[in-house]
Amino acid sequence: MSSPTDPLLSVRDLRTSFPIRSSVLRRKAGAVQAVSGVSFDLPAGRTLGLVGESGSGKTTLARTVIGLEPPESGQVVFDGQDLLTLPPAELRQARRQIQMIFQDPYASLNPRLTVEQIISEAWLISPGVVPRDRWAAEVKDLLARVGLNPDHADRYPHQFSGGQRQRVGIARALALRPRLVICDEAVSALDVSVQAQVLNLLVDLQQELGLSFLFIAHDLSVVRHISDEVAVMYLGKVVETGTTAQIFAAPVHPYTQALLSAVPVPRPWAAPPRQQILLKGDIPSPVSPPSGCRFRTRCWKAQDRCATEEPALAVRLGEHSSACHFPELPVAAAGAR
Repeated sequence: MSSPTDPLLSVRDLRTSFPIRSSVLRRKAGAVQAVSGVSFDLPAGRTLGLVGESGSGKTTLARTVIGLEPPESGQVVFDGQDLLTLPPAELRQARRQIQMIFQDPYASLNPRLTVEQIISEAWLISPGVVPRDRWAAEVKDLLARVGLNPDHADRYPHQFSGGQRQRVGIARALALRPRLVICDEAVSALDVSVQAQVLNLLVDLQQELGLSFLFIAHDLSVVRHISDEVAVMYLGKVVETGTTAQIFAAPVHPYTQALLSAVPVPRPWAAPPRQQILLKGDIPSPVSPPSGCRFRTRCWKAQDRCATEEPALAVRLGEHSSACHFPELPVAAAGAR
């Protein structure tokens, strides 16, 4: 078991790839490098926001942490135990404490089961968490906790709206009383007003139950609202990490600056002028990523060194870590110092 000062989840140099098979002999012809040496820490009771473009490896990282994808190498240390080296019986016990909320509330619930059956299925697979004679009462308690009518436990998923279905997914994730919940784009399929309700629910549950969240999202305003710390991913690697205030006030990696410059401003006529950064080209293929810095093919600061030397994630400028040979504070942040 870990000490109180240790992070609840510690990921070190995690690598996950998917083989590409030839069409003739089915031999391995290459590999998609989805996660390439990612490291981060998540303290208990905190939220780490994971952001990046589609194809940056966020979901694969989350699925590897929870055990849905096998890694090539690395460590996933949860509560002092490396999940990748645990015997099957101990791994099964440890994984009860890590649950996941999926992106699509329509596809993640079995349409043939009632809400009560969906939630209680967790106790059927992992016996001993809740006594059998308490299942019906516990289901109603969970539905009430996530803001649903407990009397609707006998309804089917198609009888609920998208936001209500996602609340069912949250109740299912809480059924095994986890310590860590991974939210994989948990609000991206919902309307904006419903997003706010679900986000506020997650914040309330975290304060009430002491949960830790690994929160994956495209919407940076959502990440800013819910996260304590932020990790920015690009093409399988973390390029910048720090507290939410540090990342949003003074981003130093060019990719992070480009992402933040694309965030819509509610009242642009009343906001100070800002530089909008338009990245050229598409994200390179993870099958054959660029040498050196993976962002160099789209970076306006790229120099010869960027093609030959991969920048390490370290504190180079400001107070947080970035992976850039030539970090630079944005004009607004530099002027405020």
